[in-house]
Amino acid sequence: MTVEQEKQDVAVHGNFKTSEFKTGDSAFIVDLLADKVYSHKERAVIREIACNAHDSHVIAGTEDTPFDVHLPTRLEPHFSLRDYGTGLSDEEVRGHYAGIGVSTKRDNQNVIGCFGIGTLSPYSMSDSFTVKSWKDGVCRTYSCYRDEQRLPVVSMLTECETDEPNGVEVNVSVEGKVLEFQEEAVHVFKFWEGTLPNINDDNIVNQCEEAKRGYTFQGDGYGLKGSWGDMVAIMGNISYAIPHELDEFSCEGYLRFELGELTFDSGRENLAMDTKTKEALKAKFTEVKESLHADAHSQIKEEPTAWDQAVLANKLNKGRLGNKVSGLGEYAPDKTTEEMTYFSGYSRSYGGIDKGYTSSIPMGEHVVYYASKPRFQGRIKNHLREQSLRTTLVLLTTQQIAETGIPADLINDLEDLPKVHNARSSSGTVDTCKVYTLSKRGSCKPRNNWEGAAVDLKDGEERVYVEIKRFDVVGQKWFTNSPSQIRSAIEDLKKYIGDVEVYGVKSALVKSKGFQNGNWISLDDYLKREMTKVAPKKIQKFTESYSMAKLLCSLADMVDDERFAEFKTLYDNQDEYSFCKILSNLDIEVEESYEADTVYKDIIDSHGIFGIINVGSAMDNLNTVAGYIK
Repeated sequence: MTVEQEKQDVAVHGNFKTSEFKTGDSAFIVDLLADKVYSHKERAVIREIACNAHDSHVIAGTEDTPFDVHLPTRLEPHFSLRDYGTGLSDEEVRGHYAGIGVSTKRDNQNVIGCFGIGTLSPYSMSDSFTVKSWKDGVCRTYSCYRDEQRLPVVSMLTECETDEPNGVEVNVSVEGKVLEFQEEAVHVFKFWEGTLPNINDDNIVNQCEEAKRGYTFQGDGYGLKGSWGDMVAIMGNISYAIPHELDEFSCEGYLRFELGELTFDSGRENLAMDTKTKEALKAKFTEVKESLHADAHSQIKEEPTAWDQAVLANKLNKGRLGNKVSGLGEYAPDKTTEEMTYFSGYSRSYGGIDKGYTSSIPMGEHVVYYASKPRFQGRIKNHLREQSLRTTLVLLTTQQIAETGIPADLINDLEDLPKVHNARSSSGTVDTCKVYTLSKRGSCKPRNNWEGAAVDLKDGEERVYVEIKRFDVVGQKWFTNSPSQIRSAIEDLKKYIGDVEVYGVKSALVKSKGFQNGNWISLDDYLKREMTKVAPKKIQKFTESYSMAKLLCSLADMVDDERFAEFKTLYDNQDEYSFCKILSNLDIEVEESYEADTVYKDIIDSHGIFGIINVGSAMDNLNTVAGYIK
């Protein structure tokens, strides 16, 4: 991105003693610009690396090729991003990842980068990470780390020929940050345009798509919802909160700006409130206000049916933007000749169900329609009590359906509502009960993560369950205490124990005699039981320096000391850290072996050179190091 820098117009007259500009502690400066500048570190790592990938694709002309994003999981606790852009030469890798302010983009208005500090963002979460670059038929792998003085160092680990396309991959170990990266990935990618992120988590992809679809109106350069909320400014795929004092809508939405229209802080987290930015915001709000009325009516009229037009007009009219667009009432459905019956209310925790009559059909996100039938009031009220949000259920006759123009596929059958069962049957236990199955698609709304189901408590089939209260998971371990965590845990463990269907059971039912007599097992107990079956009797663990261990493994085929080869075998065969962590989380006790630690210490104690060398430098000079080992 082109960076505007004011020209200094200073005239000095006379023979004055001057001083040169100096920089102080370089390590402190690295801390300041690679760590302290970011308040949302997970977001910063995703954003900065993704922006570099975007720019590389733009420069290479590969915008239609997705770049690969790996969000951390419990089995693979690392974040990585592999782009298919220009790739970097050896000199470029060393310049970008071991320097500050090194940027080739300050004169290119088509790319996002400009400051030259984004490549150092992984240091905000780790003291080391790896970079792999494919460039013109050569693949090079680098270790980027901070040395004893905490200065960035780049060491080449391998170099080989390749037929893979050009590009760069950055890989950062982020143990224990699964949820944080999931949340921040949605924040980063929900406004992404121009290039295509290929994300390894379908739930995150769905949440991003859901966020994009959630705007009531999307015009040229803006998107708005009718609900209260905050506006953000988007420039170069990055969203910046618009300060309340400059927000002229006070609703949830976004305004898009061309690269260079706004200025921002060095961490790309906040707008710089200079005159240029304030004027740009004011001009954009004015532009949207002037076009909103025409855009709204144009968008409404583009809907295929009168009902669809009425739905869209209703969304706008009920929100914060309703007073900015006139004439929305003309799209409302016709009133019915006879009044319709409707039921409305909160869940049992908040009170009873209201019954009313109206000739104007209720509309909204939490309104459902059913063909009218007699003698279903009990089922209706029971159904509404099960909802976590206030829901309105409207009953329509055949004539009322025709008068309002409501589509046939929106009309539900009252027969599909679950029957109301007494707490006890004649035998003293419940035969069937209503439960919920975990939806495959994730949602930020608790209710949308669960789908209704009925099960026979007497069929003897074992079922895995979690207790839910108002559709929030309760009573589970930390790694299975939400729908998203349950999905991640099941996906991570699938290769060990296969897939599993998880039921959500409301707290009241869990305490019932009928449920307790059924064949239910909690998710935590099920995972512990099944993982115990596949857990080894003994696990190999390594607790010493991983960077030094890699050096010893690299030397195994270059020295005569057989202990190096023995250590390499033990190190390569150690159980994955994530697998050991899973066993620990499930309280599965397994004997631990530290043979690799013992051989490692024996080697280090026998060869004094390992106490004085820098591991990164040694990896670049393996032949020299091998020469010192007898």
